[in-house]
Amino acid sequence: MTIDPIFQVALVSALKSAIDKDARDQVGPGVHKDVEMTLTIKAGSVRIGQDTDKAPTVSIPLKAAMALLIKRMGFQREKAVETLRDVMQEALSLDKDAEKTILAEQGVADAEKMLKEEVLAKLPRTPVKGAVKVKDVTLTLHSASIAEA
Repeated sequence: MTIDPIFQVALVSALKSAIDKDARDQVGPGVHKDVEMTLTIKAGSVRIGQDTDKAPTVSIPLKAAMALLIKRMGFQREKAVETLRDVMQEALSLDKDAEKTILAEQGVADAEKMLKEEVLAKLPRTPVKGAVKVKDVTLTLHSASIAEA
């Protein structure tokens, strides 16, 4: 049986919204075989947004691009590596608001603006599928079985 694409989109999105975020922490490592479930999923609505585009920052091989930049820095290479290591360690030491904290430092917001205008805006755009929003999800488990792990 093939599943209609709208049902596939609804299924994946509904399951993501219904999953207990801490469930993975409750399952130990190992191979779990013959996992069977019979369930009913009801989604009150499935909203699919318009496709857009964005700067391809996620597609850039970051480590390789940084290595190329360091290679091209010439006599400033060692200082660039030292500075990069320092700023990365500083960013890692910050809490969940790291980006906000870094941008608050004088001159960083201007440097980010220059990066966006002079580098990112000049890269080719990458297509992005519209967001899928599922509301009023109910998941009813009718039966479940699993062989020994």
